[in-house]
Amino acid sequence: MIRSLYVRIAVTFLVIVLVSISIAYYTANQLFRRDLQGQNGLEDMMITRLERLYNDSSPRSLPMFLEQVSSLQEMSIVAVNRKGLVIQVGRTSRAIVNHLTYKTVENIFGGKTERVKYADEHESGPPSPPAYGRLAQFGNTEWAVFITPDHVRQVRSFQRNTFTILITLLVVGCILILFAARYLVKPLKMMTAATTRIAKGDFSVQLPMSHKNELGELADSINKMAHSLSQLETMRRDFVSNVSHEIQSPLTSIGGFAEALRSEDLTEGDRNRYVGIIKQESSRLSRLSENLLKLASLDSEHHPYKPVTYRLDKQLRDVVLSCEPTWLAKRLTVELLMEETVIKADEDQLSQVWINLLTNSMKFTPEEGKISFQLSEKSGYAVVRISDTGCGIPEEERDRVFERFYKIDPSRDRTQGGSGLGLSIVKKIIDIHGGAIEIEDAEQGTVFVVRLPLSPDPDI
Repeated sequence: MIRSLYVRIAVTFLVIVLVSISIAYYTANQLFRRDLQGQNGLEDMMITRLERLYNDSSPRSLPMFLEQVSSLQEMSIVAVNRKGLVIQVGRTSRAIVNHLTYKTVENIFGGKTERVKYADEHESGPPSPPAYGRLAQFGNTEWAVFITPDHVRQVRSFQRNTFTILITLLVVGCILILFAARYLVKPLKMMTAATTRIAKGDFSVQLPMSHKNELGELADSINKMAHSLSQLETMRRDFVSNVSHEIQSPLTSIGGFAEALRSEDLTEGDRNRYVGIIKQESSRLSRLSENLLKLASLDSEHHPYKPVTYRLDKQLRDVVLSCEPTWLAKRLTVELLMEETVIKADEDQLSQVWINLLTNSMKFTPEEGKISFQLSEKSGYAVVRISDTGCGIPEEERDRVFERFYKIDPSRDRTQGGSGLGLSIVKKIIDIHGGAIEIEDAEQGTVFVVRLPLSPDPDI
């Protein structure tokens, strides 16, 4: 039961309240007693009033007079004359007498004032205030008079009232604490239920954010987490669906044409054509596998990254030359407008970027079209613009072309042999280098703009 957060909060608050009440009660009691101990002037005035009252009224018996005064004024009085006669009246007078010494009495007859500490056997707790003593004249006789007000009733009344107030505070505090704990725990229970639903795969969780504090921030974080997980789940399902489709399509072709090859009625021409299709689909599966492995490697925390310093303009020329047979076959014009630029980056990874972008441009640029490479430096970045005169990318599709397996025209892309992973690999590599890629507006075709820092971030 104590493991419940509700019980823990309630018990913690109750302990704090009890400790606070105990400290407050003890402190108030001590302050009250100290205040009583500091009433020296009052006690001296009381002895003066005793002298005046006795001498003005001239009663027959001093003991009887002191007894009456003690009863009326609620005080204890001890009087000692030079002959050693002791008069004691009042509740604590016996205790005062038991603590009197000959020296104390002599000091008072010598004109001094004294305080006598004593223990009140009728009162528990801290010791009572010391009795105040000085010389007094009753008639023709000098007496050493010790007096102390009887504070027991005051102390007990104070303690009783204080105890009643504190108990009331405790009861009210407990009730409020129970409601407060329930109020605090309720949103946490809702969050626990929400995270349980998320753990079971239900990402439609939406917690209310009525709190403008840490609980509200936590609820907002859970909502964002659920939304992100929902998007990831959608992406995962799409990914599995796309991979299955991309693999199933060539496998179906390979299986169908392999079965057709078993026919004895095939001509040599048809047989060679079927073998060519099987080889083409096999190559397509191989490229898909390589791209998936490449993305998996780039996604890992230990992705291969080996930066070296080299000339980027030379790398771009080498990539264009390596693809020369392809763009010459389509009678494409490739224009190079590049400044000499030195960059520190992973040469192999960036080579993959330029090959994928150039291949993409060659694939969708019609025959006798034009592809242009421009390289310049700006504000510590190498800026590469790759433009073509192809069919272009609709503006509403530009934010999605870097998603995995996304194709603007799936049927057309399939005829071109694409898997929808090339631009995803490009985006991932550029992100690893701390750069950026975007698609600019163009009157015709597509313009990819790549920005790479000339020196890599040391944290990469």
